[in-house]
Formats: sequence, C-alpha cells, structure tokens
Amino acid sequence: MGKNSKRNNKAKQQQQQQQQAQQAAAAASGGGAASSSKSNNNNNNNKEEQNALERRFPRLSGKQRKELNQLVLQLLDLVQVQPANPNEEWTQYVQLQKLLDRITQLEEPLQKAVCPEISAGDDQQRLAKVAAFSEWAKAAGVQSEGVEIAIFPGYQLGLRATRDLAADEQVLSVPRKLIFSEEHLPESDRRLFCNYPLLTNFNLAYALVIEKVRGAESEWRPYIDLLPAKYNTVLYFSVAQMQRLRGTAAGTVALRQCRVIARQYANMYKCAHIRPEASSSDGGGSMGVLCTQHGLCYELYRWAVSTVMTRQNLVPREMQAIDEAELNQLPISALIPYWDMANHRPGKITSFYDSGTRQMDCTAQEEFKAGEQFFIYYGDRSNADLLVHNGFVDLNNRKDYVKIRLGLSPTDPLAEQRARILAKLNIDRKAELRVLPAPDFISGELLAFVRVFNMSAEQLDHWHSDLERAGDLLHIDCALETDHETRTWQYLYQRLKLLLGVFEVTLKEADEVELLSQLKIKEAAGEAAAGHEIDLMLLEYRRLERSILAGALQYAQEHCKV
Repeated sequence: MGKNSKRNNKAKQQQQQQQQAQQAAAAASGGGAASSSKSNNNNNNNKEEQNALERRFPRLSGKQRKELNQLVLQLLDLVQVQPANPNEEWTQYVQLQKLLDRITQLEEPLQKAVCPEISAGDDQQRLAKVAAFSEWAKAAGVQSEGVEIAIFPGYQLGLRATRDLAADEQVLSVPRKLIFSEEHLPESDRRLFCNYPLLTNFNLAYALVIEKVRGAESEWRPYIDLLPAKYNTVLYFSVAQMQRLRGTAAGTVALRQCRVIARQYANMYKCAHIRPEASSSDGGGSMGVLCTQHGLCYELYRWAVSTVMTRQNLVPREMQAIDEAELNQLPISALIPYWDMANHRPGKITSFYDSGTRQMDCTAQEEFKAGEQFFIYYGDRSNADLLVHNGFVDLNNRKDYVKIRLGLSPTDPLAEQRARILAKLNIDRKAELRVLPAPDFISGELLAFVRVFNMSAEQLDHWHSDLERAGDLLHIDCALETDHETRTWQYLYQRLKLLLGVFEVTLKEADEVELLSQLKIKEAAGEAAAGHEIDLMLLEYRRLERSILAGALQYAQEHCKV
C-alpha cells in the first residue's frame, strides 16, 4: 500500500543520512547566528516579524513551561543511555513514549495553532485543495499531461491516468524551481543549519517546518496544504502497535528511529527554553529559533520528519560551497511536488533528474489504461525498510529480505583468522546478513559467514593457503567436507528456529492470522477504527517476515540431512 510515500534507488544514501542525524541530535548546533553587521532598519524589521510570529502562537503558563522543561531534561537523560540488549531497548522506548505523551499534552495549545487536528475526512479535504495545487504547479512549469490527482482506496491520494499511457512514455516533468529543498530558503534561514551540510534530510525537515509555519505567507502553501496531516511512520505508533514489531527485523531500527527524533527535538527545545544563553555562545542557539520564532512543537517536528522520510528524493546540489569541493559533489534531499503523489508498485525505476534541463522526468514503467492508477517503482528495498521509513509494506515485494545479525566472538582464539577470510569477501566480523524469499532462501554472504564461523583450525589454514578461492564460499555448491557442511546447515537451522520462536512469544501465529482476518472484515464493512491502517500494516509485515524465515528454515532442514 503506497500511502503517498516516495523513495528512489538512492535509499541507502538516505538511510546513511538518517543514521548520521544522531550527530545532529547530540550536538544541536545548527550554525551561525545572523550577522551583527545588519543595519538597524533590518534589525527592527526582524524584531517586528518575530513579535508578529510570537503573537501568533499561544504562550504557555509559567507552570506549564516549568513542567515541560523538566520533561525535556528527563528525556535527554534517558536517550543518553545506550541500551545493552533488546529488553533494555524496549523499556527505554516505553519510558520515552510516556514522556512524549505528556509533552504533547502540554504543547496542545501550540499544536492547534501549527498542526490543526485531523478530521475523518482528511482525504476529501486534501482532494478539495487539488485544484489550487494543480494550478500552482502548472503555472510553475510542471508538465503532467495524461495524469491527475485522485483518491484511491487504501492509498489515500495518487495519480490517475486520464488516457491510455504507453510503456516508457514521458508522463511527468517537474522543473528545479518547484523542487523544494534547503536551497530555496533565504540565506538568513539557511544559516540556521549550516553546521550540518551532510545531513540534508535533517535540513530539509528544518526547512519544511519554517515554510509550514509561514502559512499563507509561504509560496509553497499550495503544496504543503496537499501533504498528509499525519503518517503511518513509526513516529506515530502507539506502544501497543510498536509491540507488534518486537523480535522482528524492523523492531530495533524502529525503536532507534524514535529515539533519534525525540533526541533531536529535545535538543532544539533545550536551546530555546532551557539554556538559550549557553546555546547562543556555542553556536547552538540557532536551533532554538525553530521553537521561539517558528512555533516548533513535537507534533510539528514529527510531521515534518515523517514528510521527509516518506517523500524525499536526492537531487544534485546547485549552491556551491566555498572550499568544499567534495561536498559540492554530493546530492541533497528534496521534495518534488506532483511527482511525489505517485504510489509504489514493483517494476523498474523510471524517474531521473536531468541536470541539463534541470528537471525531474518520469516515464511510465508499463502500460496504463485510462482511469487506472499510475504507479512508479521506489527501488529495491526490504519490507522492513519500507515499513520504518515509508509507512507501508509491499505484499508483492520481489526484493524483500530479512536481516539477521551475526558476529565473531571476541573470545574465539580463531577470530582473527576467520575475520581475514570474511574480509576477503567484504563481510564484517559483525554483520547483518540476508535471509531471502524462495527460491534462494539463504544469501551467499550469510552462507559464507556461517561456513567460516564453523571452520576448524585446520580448515581455516586450508582456506588461508589460497585466499583467492574464498569467493567459492558464497556458492551453494562449494566443495566442503561433509561434517563442515552439516555443521553449517545445523547452525542455520537452529538460528532460524530461534528467530521464529521469538515470533511465537510476541504473538502466536494462530492469533496473528485471526487478528488479520478480523481487521480485513472490518475494513470491508467500513468499520475500521482509528489506527486501523497501522494495525493492518504491522500484522501483514509479521506474516511476510514469518513466511521468509519459515521457508528458509525448511530449506536449512533439508540440507541438514536429518
């Protein structure tokens, strides 16, 4: 199910940026303050603008502000601790959500000013704004002959073919001036996050907050009005919903994402309301500007982050940094209006940025009949990745996989010898390796790791004598001693059995099937309750991951010869 979420085949780069965002969360220093050389007239204008913004946002009472300050400090203390195991990680998440729930309660007046509550008819409200958005987009140069924005059950908004479209036919183009990124902000605003040139997804969320709060004054208002008011990302999960991910490949990634975003928000809040003087002296005060001048609250921040997570793409950087040659070669995160209304379906990538014409071009990946939904392909990604970063799963994902963590023991006297063979295969001594759907089941890297892990000293010496042959270990038909191969498959069998056992502890398969059936019945009857889409997505994800693990378990059992 698409949920209007966008990612292309550069997803790995974007995920690396999201991991790097922890640095931003830790430092909370967004860059230089406004130049002191500005004229008095400009200073007066800035003060008037700031006063107008502050009048727009409701003020909290002294008692409320004091409690908020205490909660934020507690949150920062909590996320400073690195959990040692999955149970500690879960306990930390539950405590984190309790703090965030109380924070959002106290920030409710501010939330209502910057993030109006969502009604049940959100899709219809968005659709009512399509005409204004389409007029705005086409006036700016968007070419969208053959498609229009429409509502599709299970997808929210999407693109509909207005005529028959041929495979590879040019369908959509969006000019650079309508591609939203940090480069569109005035220099005074860009300075707020200039300390993070590599964290372009973080900067994009920062820029989106600024434009969102500008409201009718923003030139991007028609686009922002068309964005979803909330998302199905992990930032919107309840504790009960997150419980469904315990023991899955997506679980730890989801918890880490929530921790990082909460930490980022708490650091910005601290810069604004708890230690503004200290923050200003070390360059971090600019981060607090989002709170003081732009009404940032947690609800607004998770909305902006979720918008970026689900819709961002990478485009070439156009504003060149002085003495930053390497930086200038790196792309930046951007939102691409109109194009990002297209939902996902497996196929091939047909969207590319043309640096010559300075526009994003999109062709049809297959034939579409008039009236059908027009889909694009977001790229090769696992359902765990799609769930955590896009808020949906693909039931027909031919590129799905389940990552399992394996590592060499530091107490293993043969660890260094094993590591040298693994290094020849570009496999780390601690690695996340893939279990695959049928017919492959076990990736070459996973098989090679377990083979090396189970080698005796004599077998290690044999493979070290000719490391150029190490690549053979990646192949199922590699010639190995029978007892060694048996140990390899027995290890894989036990590991997969253990992972499936965790599934049963968190939710038995029979209960999983029954709950999924009930949700589908309610959906068909039009009786879906709040949170239905997330509940359904989580159960579908569990079924998909369980199926991959169960298939691989049977495959391993057959190779064990037991």
